[in-house]
Amino acid sequence: MRIGIDIGGTKILAGFIDDSGSVISKRKVPVGRDKRYENVKTAIIDLLNDMLREKGLHRRSIKKIGIACAGQIEKGTQEILFSPNLKWKNAPLKADMEKYFKIGVFVENDVNAATYGEWRFGLNSKPKDMIGIYPGTGIGGGIIANGVLCRGFANVGGEVGHIILNPFGYRCNCGNYGCFEAYCGGSYIVERVKRVMREGYRGKIWEIARGDLKGLHAGHIEEAWMMGDDLCRRIWAEVIEYMGAGMASLVNLLNPEIIVMGGGVVYGTKYLVDEAKKAMEKRAMKASLEGLSVERGKLGEDAAIIGAAFAE
Repeated sequence: MRIGIDIGGTKILAGFIDDSGSVISKRKVPVGRDKRYENVKTAIIDLLNDMLREKGLHRRSIKKIGIACAGQIEKGTQEILFSPNLKWKNAPLKADMEKYFKIGVFVENDVNAATYGEWRFGLNSKPKDMIGIYPGTGIGGGIIANGVLCRGFANVGGEVGHIILNPFGYRCNCGNYGCFEAYCGGSYIVERVKRVMREGYRGKIWEIARGDLKGLHAGHIEEAWMMGDDLCRRIWAEVIEYMGAGMASLVNLLNPEIIVMGGGVVYGTKYLVDEAKKAMEKRAMKASLEGLSVERGKLGEDAAIIGAAFAE
């Protein structure tokens, strides 16, 4: 038995994973407002102790703990160098967890973990070359090349969301301009719609969201786009085109056999994958498209905990 943990900006998801990659049981708890490292570490320890106690399992029965966390992971110590969701710097989570549980711990970038999970357990076959694209709050990505998860020289590669699509474009939270994430990340898309609504815009999107700007999400915007809302037609069409452009750039560069798409924006919309695929096919080189498939992830929120539990 293995344990997989996914630390997000708002929740911690942990599960027991068997050797076939199946989630035997899982629990989710909120991170809470105070996201300081010591507080979240304590919450993870308490969660795992509760789960072990409920299952009647001893720590010695656990082969490995795998942790998926957004951010950059140091190559040797696996310290979390920087986590944008949690505002951590140089967090020694691997060392601290190993010291407490006396079990081997592996820390992986969350979208690398999700991509690896989908590649190893979500697909019918294991392609040698695959890209994972995960638009959620921002955009994360993972790359499998020749059957290996690519992390780059310093272990911080695969930052798909920060490829530059337009150097004079929207400001990204990373400080740059025109990142893939700034055009197609969920929080950025929603904020562009909210900004106009705050100025008094009232169209189909207002009816769909019932005037609740706090609850507005990408699924609402796509629905309004389908209904002909002027604002959302413009903004969602831009999302589709830039999503396709980002995908085409990656396809031309890496020539994958498959692109797997997941994340909250994908799971919360109906047609984005198909529409983005069409936009990609307009721009990618013909030879790079040969034999390429684009699919939704099959593992959903479990992808990261499964991938983390098996990544090495």
